[in-house]
Amino acid sequence: MFSPAPVAMAAAAPAPQPPAQLELHRLGGSVFLLCWTLEASPFGKPSIALTSGGRRLAAASISLGLRDGRECLAVAFRSSGDIITATLSEHAPHGDVTASFDPALVHGAADPAEILRDLIPQARLTLANALVGSWPSLFGLGSVPSYLSFLRQFLLALFPKPVAIQPAAALVEGRWLFETFAPADFGAPRTVTRLDAGGLTRMTAPARQGSADRSGKRELHLVLDAPPSRGGGLLILQGERGLVVRNLPGHAGAPSLGRWWAGKAASRDGLRNWVVEQLAGLSEQGRLLAIEMQRRVPLAVQHVRRKDDLPAAELDLAVCNSAGLLIGGWLRDPDDLLEEVLLHRGAGEPVPMLDRLQRFPVRLPTGEEGETRAATGFAALAPAYAAGAPVLQPRCEIRLKSGTTLTLRPPVQPADAATIRARALSAIPPQYLTADMLETTLAPLLAACQEELRENRAEPLVKEYGRGPARPKVSVVVPLYRVYDFLRVQVSAFAGDRWFAEHAELIYVLDSPEHEAEVAHLLGGLYLAYGLPMRLATMRRNGGFSAACNAGARLARGQVLALVNSDVIPSANGWLAELIARLDRRGRVGAVGPKLIYDDGSLQHAGLLFKRDSKGVWLNHHYFKGMPANYAPANVERPVPGVTGACIAMPRALYDDLGGFDESYVIGDYEDSDLCLKIRKAGFGIVYAPSVTLYHLERQSISRSTDYMRGAASQHNAWLQTKRWDAQIDALMLAFETSAADPALAEPAPREATNPVPRFNFGRATAA
Repeated sequence: MFSPAPVAMAAAAPAPQPPAQLELHRLGGSVFLLCWTLEASPFGKPSIALTSGGRRLAAASISLGLRDGRECLAVAFRSSGDIITATLSEHAPHGDVTASFDPALVHGAADPAEILRDLIPQARLTLANALVGSWPSLFGLGSVPSYLSFLRQFLLALFPKPVAIQPAAALVEGRWLFETFAPADFGAPRTVTRLDAGGLTRMTAPARQGSADRSGKRELHLVLDAPPSRGGGLLILQGERGLVVRNLPGHAGAPSLGRWWAGKAASRDGLRNWVVEQLAGLSEQGRLLAIEMQRRVPLAVQHVRRKDDLPAAELDLAVCNSAGLLIGGWLRDPDDLLEEVLLHRGAGEPVPMLDRLQRFPVRLPTGEEGETRAATGFAALAPAYAAGAPVLQPRCEIRLKSGTTLTLRPPVQPADAATIRARALSAIPPQYLTADMLETTLAPLLAACQEELRENRAEPLVKEYGRGPARPKVSVVVPLYRVYDFLRVQVSAFAGDRWFAEHAELIYVLDSPEHEAEVAHLLGGLYLAYGLPMRLATMRRNGGFSAACNAGARLARGQVLALVNSDVIPSANGWLAELIARLDRRGRVGAVGPKLIYDDGSLQHAGLLFKRDSKGVWLNHHYFKGMPANYAPANVERPVPGVTGACIAMPRALYDDLGGFDESYVIGDYEDSDLCLKIRKAGFGIVYAPSVTLYHLERQSISRSTDYMRGAASQHNAWLQTKRWDAQIDALMLAFETSAADPALAEPAPREATNPVPRFNFGRATAA
């Protein structure tokens, strides 16, 4: 330590020298700490400037209180090797005070005990925070050995016997779960720093603070990098109002996560859910491990079922993804005793959910001869819950106005996107679904499911039967899902069509991979029987109609893409050539669809149109559905608002440019009308060609598919279509109803096709 003497600078007569004391300490390398002790001053907060060789030095200063009531102005700076002048301003009534000193005269390292000797407790904490936090990065001290040695001694002077932080469990990606405790006044952890021979390292360390015990200590859990094998370092935790120092153990090993989970985590759902969040945030392996642990050691299911009129409730739905947590169940509260519904999290205060509940009537069985009684079903979304981590058994708390609390915990919930989607679609009965319920409660979760399925979808496995045309004109893509009764009839019809066999490639896409062996055997037999080459692309997991069609389109080689349902059967040969002849680039025809009839000869499809329901939602309808196939208006070739995805042909390049079917639509509904609207937005028209007739055995295939949903999924898709295309559909239908020449579009179409009802020259039809 070196003690230079300050000198007062006054413009008038000499004034008495203010009592002051200066000390200079070497922190490490060429970085020093100047401590200027001052009497309390009524002239405001003093400031200090350091200059050397005519240049001002970069410095960082803090004010520290002393036990005798004075204050110490501590200034850290890097010496340039020359004499330094320190100028103290705004402290004395007679002007600035200066002191000059030569840092080269300070040879030894700073003595922590000497620096700490007169500081009050809060000043010690302030100085420690600066030495650990901002000053090392500001002056490049993080790897200076002499500074690291000083800092270690300084911290041990503050905390003479730091306890060791204990490893609780090994996680993944080289991370461990540690546990320790912190004093009640520590506050929330802000930063975690490791000090060892390798340097001073700021660590990414998520932390969870528990509630205080009887002694005031709070349990603290952290996720940290596994310590180096040499050990011996210090872990410094900086909180809002305190500092904690712990000894780091060597890399002797940590208990397995399974052991910890079955022990401490078995009955503490808050801590357990926080660890789930941390695991999921580390890696996909961590997410899967979190799911496994929750399934291995499930928490007890909790519900409140009563036969009297006291409040009762059950939570049977709690599915979580990146959009949030969707909860659902029922409650009975005939006397209006309910005050709040609280959703507990891994850390922090619980989330109030009462105002978010979407309610609907349900009937509960009483267990007596089939009798039921009324209750209230509910569903609610907690956005961004647990950052999307797979928390499979969150805890809800029903708080009554009397102060009584009821705890609800569901059984272990699903974690895969497809099952979460199915559970969400059954959360609210379709008859009670409203646009508000869809928008605020179901749609965000369903969108996240669709996005997750799309991002994690692997390319399908492809098996070839025979060798098709080297340069096919048309690629026919047929999605398959669980119903295969019509494949024999369809393949035989395709094989008996000479033009099809010579110019088309046939691609089946299986969207129910659990049936791969069955379908592969069936198609193999059909190839041997009819000799028609084909390919089978098996999805790795169910993705829905849109995903299956898009996967098939990526495999397609033809200039034209024809999407055909597996229950669509041609009524005559030559249908495909005649259909694609309507695609006219010069006439801006972007898609064409045929006439589809039921097996009884009635019309199923003669073009697609849009009509609003009583709630203002645009629904898809088919022109003349149910009329006889020979109904005259249905046998006029004409432009239409859209055509069904059961059989649609369009240039493959256009399909690719538009992104194919939008996979945001759930399961399989409304993606065909969405594609038609995208075709029109791009400036192309759509034609209905009644001279091409195919059977659509829709009624039979639907009745054979046990999980076909036209309830919540269909309502969601109609809502989504309306949300995206409301104004455009309104203008389009007005144009078809009034033959208006220039309806409003979201974006202007090319000049030659400004009317969404284009004028066609049917005599000039060329293949695309």
